[in-house]
Formats: sequence, C-alpha cells, structure tokens
Amino acid sequence: MKSRVSSRLKIAFIVFVVVVGVAFAAAWHWLHNPDRYLPMAIANAEKRTGLQIAAQHVDIRYFPLRVRVYGLEIKNPKPFPAGDFLKVPMLEASVKWTPLLLQKKIVIRSLVLHQPAIDFVSDPDGLWNFQNPAGPKDQPGRFSTGSIANLEVQNGALMGSVLTEPHDGPGPVILELQNICGDLKQIQFHPHGRGAPLQVIQGQLTASNAGFGSIHTRDLRSDVRILPMALVFKNFSAKTYRGEAKGDFTFNFQGKNTTFHAKMNVTGVGMPYLLAEFENGPPKMTGMMQAKLDVGGEIAHSANPLGDMYGTGTLTVKRGDLPGLDQNASMKQVEQFRTKDAEGKPPSAFSTFGGDMELKNHRIYSKRVAVDFYGIDVDGTGSMSLIGGPVNYRGNATIEKKQGFFTTTFARLFKHGKEKGGRLEFPIALTGTLANPQFAVVH
Repeated sequence: MKSRVSSRLKIAFIVFVVVVGVAFAAAWHWLHNPDRYLPMAIANAEKRTGLQIAAQHVDIRYFPLRVRVYGLEIKNPKPFPAGDFLKVPMLEASVKWTPLLLQKKIVIRSLVLHQPAIDFVSDPDGLWNFQNPAGPKDQPGRFSTGSIANLEVQNGALMGSVLTEPHDGPGPVILELQNICGDLKQIQFHPHGRGAPLQVIQGQLTASNAGFGSIHTRDLRSDVRILPMALVFKNFSAKTYRGEAKGDFTFNFQGKNTTFHAKMNVTGVGMPYLLAEFENGPPKMTGMMQAKLDVGGEIAHSANPLGDMYGTGTLTVKRGDLPGLDQNASMKQVEQFRTKDAEGKPPSAFSTFGGDMELKNHRIYSKRVAVDFYGIDVDGTGSMSLIGGPVNYRGNATIEKKQGFFTTTFARLFKHGKEKGGRLEFPIALTGTLANPQFAVVH
C-alpha cells in the first residue's frame, strides 16, 4: 500500500515538475522570442502611418531596456515608383522602464540608426513618399519623431529627387549625402512665447560627400535643424572644387513645390573644375574664384528642376583666362598695349575679373563688370545666358600706359577713342556666346 502511494506521489511530482518546466519554458520563449509579436507591431505601425513596413528580426535586452530591430524597410506608397523610403540594416532604441510600466507609454531615450539609407521623393501634387497618401497633403509635423529625445545616425546615406510631369516618371537627384554621421536632439518651444509647442529636431551632422544638383562638395560639416515644414543647414562648411564654401542652406516644404534658399561665401574655387560640372570640352574660363552669393528658387518637377534659380551676388576671379578670345582679331590688336606682367601669357589672360550679378530668367545680369587684361582695363555692363545663349556686354577699354602722338590720334580718328586722364579710352563690345565670344572695338 505504501509503495503504491509513494509511486503516485512520484508521478505527481514529475507531472508538477514538467508543468512548471513547460511554464518556465513558455515564459522564457515569450521573453526571448519577441519576433512572435513582430507582425502585430508592424500591423499597428502600418495602420497609424498608412505606409507599408517590413522588418526581419527583433532582439530585446531588459536591463537596461534596449530594443534592436534588424532589416527595417519602409516602402514607397503609390503613386511613387517601387522602392524604399527608408532602409535600416539595424536600429537600436533605448526605452525608459517607468513610463512603460506605469503609463503603458513608450518613451525612447535614444535611437541609433546604423547605416540607414533614406530616399526622399516628391511628386507633382506636392506629396512626399514618407507621407500617408490617404491623409492631407499638408500634413503637419512631416519630420516629427514623437518622443525620441536623441537620434544618432551612423554612416548613413540620403537622396532627394522629384517625379517629373506629366507621367510621374523618375527625375534627377537633387540632394545627395553620403557617409552621414549625426547627433540630433529634439526640443520644444512656444513660438512668440505662446500657443502650442512646435517640435524641432536640431544637432550636428557630417557627410563625406554632399551634392546639390550639379554642385558637389566633400567633408561637409553643419548644424542642422529639422522643423515641421523646413530642413535647415546652418553654419555649414564644405570643401569644393579646390576651394571652400560656408553659409546657410534651407529647404522649405510649405507649398506645393519645395523651395530652397542659400546664402554662402566661396573662396579658392577652381573655375575649370566648377565649369566641368555644367559643360563638356575645354573650360570657358580659368582662374580661382571667390564669391558671395544669395540664391534660391523653386524645385520644379521636370528634367531641369533647378532651372528657375534666381539671386544676387558678387564674384572675383584672379589670374585666369578666357580661352575663347585667344584667336580674336581685336584682342590681338590691343595686345601691344599690355604691361610687362603679361609677357608669355595669351591675349585672353587677365589678372582679375570681377563684378556684381543678378540671376533671373536663365541669364546673369551685371551692372558693372571689370576685367584687367594686364594693362588694358575693361569696364562694362550687360548680360549672358546660362544655357548656351547669347552674350551681350558693352563698355570701355582703358590703356594704362600713356601712348604716343600717332597712336592717340589714330584711335581718336578711326576707333572713336578719346583721351581721359592722360590715358587712351575706346568703346568695346563682347558678343557671341560663352563658347564662342566675340570681342570688338566699336567703330
């Protein structure tokens, strides 16, 4: 009898141990296999954003609470081409325990994105591929990240482009950043001291390469501010075309079409390297440029999205050349008046080329352009096309050295020249195109 009771107790104990073991195994599986809840989390995120989201694996560490997501992808919605707005091989979020336990609220202390690839695309209706297409097109807080206090980006890439009208075809890349590293923080403030708080993300970022349209730079460093309707690069500096650029750059997403505005100073820029981005063949101008620019425009949904750029500025090019004038007959005629500094240099060589500029309607207008052809000072006014069209400048050329009686008399009689301050001055014109300029002494 006792042996039977003992046997039953052993069986009961074994069953109890097995049940407890299974329970502990299930709990362990639940705690250490969060992938089983990944579809539920993705479905909830898709419902809230209206976007298609995918992820491969989730890993959770509890003390401190950290969540890692591997293979995150956010797909482009229709009508955008197939592809991803965001791809992140791995992201890591540090989550606060207290709000999670007491308020059932997820508060992310910090978020690290490892090698994210971001591809911004805008369609002609003003919609971006990171927006819910079912929502209003002027959705507030396009860049809002909720309760994320710190965002770190490691070795990321960003591209921005537009779809072209009328069939929403893929357009050219407008903005491109490579090897981005950044540390961003989210803050809140009340505009003008009252009203609802406006979320702002700000911090610093670097990029090994950065391009805007046909302009390319490297070693970009900038403060950055991300507002609900704007992206601001503040106090940026970058190396470009053997020189350097510094200033501020802003994208504004308020209207149907995105606009941009840049205020910058550039120094030491090699003109041949800069012009090679826009033209084929030999450079139309050489020398080292420095400039102060204030330019902007609307980004159009076309094959030339930056074609309507406008702005003002001043520029100076030193120790350069206008090779298209080398074979010009008038340049060869006035070459005899140059100073000794021009010895061995072609007729088109200059020591300084400078002036003001107003950019509009695909042309550069200048109220004053001054060129020193080593002893022949040219002052003029006019305009030139940016797209291979006509050049039209008029002005006067002044010979620095005093000339003899016969030379001065000849210039007065046949070239409409005149003597001013002891120096010979005569009218000139620069016409043709930038690729084939025509310099002439006006009769």
